[in-house]
Amino acid sequence: MVTVEELFAIDPLLSQEEREIRDTVARFGERRLRPHLAEWFEEGTFPAREIAPELGKLGLLGMHLDGYGCAGASATAYGLACQELEAVDSGVRSMVSVQGSLAMSAIHFFGSEEQKQQYLPAMAAGEVIGCFGLTEPD
Repeated sequence: MVTVEELFAIDPLLSQEEREIRDTVARFGERRLRPHLAEWFEEGTFPAREIAPELGKLGLLGMHLDGYGCAGASATAYGLACQELEAVDSGVRSMVSVQGSLAMSAIHFFGSEEQKQQYLPAMAAGEVIGCFGLTEPD
């Protein structure tokens, strides 16, 4: 099977760290997530409180943010991680991007220092799961 990376021949454009992140996330997805997807689907569940700390240990939650327990990875590394998660399950990828890009980013950019200290390290570790509420004017 040809991977997306092989198809587009992007490996030479990636740093060693970016390739390692991509490969680690791909292995995690195959080992930890894929074997349970059908079961979770049939049950209509997702064990977020179990999976989030594992994603945190991998440094995936808020990985594109600096400080407060966040990895400070490049946008490319974040994109590669999300691509690998999406290849396994869009729900898991959504959890990572909502946690990091919506909930954590809002605190990181607009929260007080006290809020950042209180929430971001726990969110990066997957101990606290954030949410993002969005409404429309109508």
